[in-house]
Amino acid sequence: MKKILLIALIFSASINGFSQDAGQHGEESNSSAVVTNVPNGWVKYKSEELAVTAIFPATPKESVQKVQTAVGSLDMHMVMYAPLMSGDDNAVYSLIRSDYPEEQFKDADQEKQSSILDGAVEGAVTNVNGTKLSDKKIKLNGYPGRSIKIQTESGYIYINAYLVENVMFITQVITMPSNDGNKSIRRFMDSFDILKVK
Repeated sequence: MKKILLIALIFSASINGFSQDAGQHGEESNSSAVVTNVPNGWVKYKSEELAVTAIFPATPKESVQKVQTAVGSLDMHMVMYAPLMSGDDNAVYSLIRSDYPEEQFKDADQEKQSSILDGAVEGAVTNVNGTKLSDKKIKLNGYPGRSIKIQTESGYIYINAYLVENVMFITQVITMPSNDGNKSIRRFMDSFDILKVK
């Protein structure tokens, strides 16, 4: 399990363009997120502060990790549920938000946005020493994104990454080979929404 969580954090760092000396200590967030029950025992997570909503199998934990990047120290907001021996089909469900300095993305056209997402995808695959099995361009609320599936030696990582102006949003599910393709993967990934429309 520790190795899987480490893969999740490594991916999070790579897709956000973080350097290798990312901070190791996360802090619990004091956000005003709202968690409500939805059918089938899952819970709806909504945070106005992070401008996101998604459903999780159970109440997720929030944390903020300071990471050092080429553009300075950034806050990586993580919302994660990692079932421990609960009979869940997956090992990790997470969503991540990282804000970059606005000047870095001023006048970013479609080509630059695509290049940023390309670099994030390739960095993620390399950092987990994985094999990219699929890679699709997607959109959410008019914003560009990528949907990828990576195979690692211990399982599969499903990732959706969206670039909203100077903010990167990431959702990911990590699953074991024996549970690949289970319904909970799509249920979580498809539930994610950004509280902003282009």
